[in-house]
Amino acid sequence: MLMGRADVAVRRWLGDKERFADLFNGTVFQGEEVVLAEDLEEQKGESSLIVTDKNKNEKAVQKYRDIVMRWNGKLNLAVLAVETQDKIHYAMPVRNMVYDGLDYAEQVRKVQKEHKGKYTISEEFLSGFNKEDKIYPVITLVFYYDTKKWDAAKDLYDMMGLEDEIKKHPLLKQYIPNYHINLVDAGRIEEGKQFRTDLHEVLGMLRYRGDKEGLQKYMSDHEPYFSNLDKDSYYAIGSFLQSKRLLKKIEENNRKGKEMRLDMCKALEELYADGIEQGKRDTAINLKKMGMTVDQIAQAVGEDGNVVRGWLEGNAANSK
Repeated sequence: MLMGRADVAVRRWLGDKERFADLFNGTVFQGEEVVLAEDLEEQKGESSLIVTDKNKNEKAVQKYRDIVMRWNGKLNLAVLAVETQDKIHYAMPVRNMVYDGLDYAEQVRKVQKEHKGKYTISEEFLSGFNKEDKIYPVITLVFYYDTKKWDAAKDLYDMMGLEDEIKKHPLLKQYIPNYHINLVDAGRIEEGKQFRTDLHEVLGMLRYRGDKEGLQKYMSDHEPYFSNLDKDSYYAIGSFLQSKRLLKKIEENNRKGKEMRLDMCKALEELYADGIEQGKRDTAINLKKMGMTVDQIAQAVGEDGNVVRGWLEGNAANSK
C-alpha cells in the first residue's frame, strides 16, 4: 500500500510544471531551455475512442496516461506526456503507440466537431478533415526508475525480431512502419548537468542506489537540498530508493497533521542504523538457538548484555 501511494507521488513530483519542462529540456533538447513552465497546461490523462464496425456496432477504447501537458511553445502546439515505470514493460512500444494513436485520434475528432458537418468537397465529408487541417505532434517519454537495467524492446522492430530480415531486405522498412519509445532510464543518466531543477540532484542520487557509502557521500555533498525536502520530493525519493521504511515517516506526519520539511540525510542514517541493529538482533536470536549464553552472544555481536537480553525476551514473548 505504501509503495502504491509512493508511485502516485512520483507522478505528482514529475507533474510539477517546472520539473516537467526541465525533464523535456534535458532529455529532448540536451539542456536547452525550450519548454517553459508557463507555456504548459495540464491535461486529463484519459484518452478514449469509439470504434464502429461494418455492422454499426460501437466499441469504446479507453486508456489512461500518467502525466499529460499541452505545450504552447516553439513547435506552435504539442502534447507532451510522461509514462512512469517502476518495472520493465516488455510490450512498451505497442502500449505507447496506442496511447499516442488515441491522442492523435482525439485531435482529429475535435477538428471534425469544429467543422460541424460543413464541407466543400466529398473527400472532406468522408474524412471529416479538410486538406488544410493540421494536427500537432505528441511526444511521450518513458521515465523508468527501477534498479534493473531496461532489457525490453525499445521499438516495434525489436518486438518483431526483424533486424536480420531488414538487413537482407532493406525495402521492408518502407512497408512496415516502426515505432520507438523515448526511454529515460533514470538511474543511468551520467551527469545530469543538463537539468536545471532538482532533477539534477535526484537523478544524480539514483546512480548510487546500490552503493551505501556512495549514496551517503552523495547526499552529504548535496546536503543543502537533501536535508530540507518538501513532502512530495521526500516521498518520490523514498519511492526511487524503494524503501518502505523511509516512506513511513510521511505516513506518520500525515496522521499527525504535520506539514514540515524533511531531512533525507538524517532519515537515511537512521535507516542504515536500524538495519545494523536488526542484523545484530537476528544474529543474537540465532546464536541463542545454538545454545550460547547471553554474555557470549553480547560479545559476539558487540552489544551490551542488557540490550541482548531485551532482544531475546522480546522475541520469546512474540513467539508465544
